[in-house]
Amino acid sequence: MTKLEIRAPVGGSVCTHAVGVGQRVLAGTMILICEVMKTEFPIEAPVDGEVTWLRPCGETVKVDDVIAILES
Repeated sequence: MTKLEIRAPVGGSVCTHAVGVGQRVLAGTMILICEVMKTEFPIEAPVDGEVTWLRPCGETVKVDDVIAILES
């Protein structure tokens, strides 16, 4: 299995999880939402796989921080 780290495209906070750890997702499925100054940025799975880790909601992130991990 290959691990893929999904990184934050913006600095802000993790607002909402759209899926749970252990859930299988298809490419294009929304995984979570990052929020920056009340603007929401949906983060989608780039490939099919299983979500193995999600950064907790409410945590502050910087650009390029790991926010989720998928195994394909």
